[in-house]
Amino acid sequence: MPTKTLARGSVTRTANKMRRKERILSCARQIIATQGYDALTLAKLASDAEVTIPTIHNLLGKKSQIIEHLVGDVVSRIGQVLSREIGGDPISVIQLFTDELMSLYTPNEALYKAAFIAGERAKLFEHQTPHGIFMRSIKLAVKVCADAKAKSYLLGEIETNILAEQLFGSQRLARHDWMNNYIDLKTYKSRVLSGMFTVLAADAAPEFRERLISEIRDLTVQIHH
Repeated sequence: MPTKTLARGSVTRTANKMRRKERILSCARQIIATQGYDALTLAKLASDAEVTIPTIHNLLGKKSQIIEHLVGDVVSRIGQVLSREIGGDPISVIQLFTDELMSLYTPNEALYKAAFIAGERAKLFEHQTPHGIFMRSIKLAVKVCADAKAKSYLLGEIETNILAEQLFGSQRLARHDWMNNYIDLKTYKSRVLSGMFTVLAADAAPEFRERLISEIRDLTVQIHH
C-alpha cells in the first residue's frame, strides 16, 4: 500500500510540474506577442505566471532556454507541413501548402507570432542549420520548381535555385509583416500566393503564364477588398 501511495504522489507531482511549466510558457508567449520580445524578463514572467524566478530556472532554465522551448515546438509543427508530399501542378501545390500553413497558424496566431519573433531575435532560424525552417523551405521550393520544369510548366531559362530562393523570399517577407502586425493573416496568405505566382511567371511557359496571371489578378482584387 505505501508503494502505491508513493507512486500516486509521484504522478501527481509530475502532473503539477508539467502544468506549471506550460503555464510559464503560455505567459511567455503572451508577453512576447502583446508587449514585444524585450518585455520578456524573468521577473515579468514570474509575476505573470505567479511563480518564483527560481521555479522558472528549475522548470525551464534561463531566458534563452525558454525561447528555445517556444520556438522548438513551432519549428516541429511547421516542419511537418514542409515534409509532406504534395502532388499536382505548381499552382495547386503552392495553394495547398499555403492553406496548410494557414490552418496551422489560425487557431493560435499569438503563439506563432511570438515564436517567430523570439526565434529571429535569438537567431534560432540560422540559414546554415541543415534541418531548420530555412533549409526545409528552400528544399521544398527547389522541388516545386524542379517538378514544374520536368512537367514543362516552366521553361528552364532561370536556374532552379534562383527561383526557389525567390519563392521562399515571397513567403518570408509576408511572414515578417504579419508577425509584426503590419498585415493580418488573410493578407499574409494573399501576399504569399501572389508573390510566389509572380516568381514562377518569370520563367513560365506561355499557357501556364496566363494561368498564373489570372490567379495574380484574382488575388490582387482580394487584397484590395
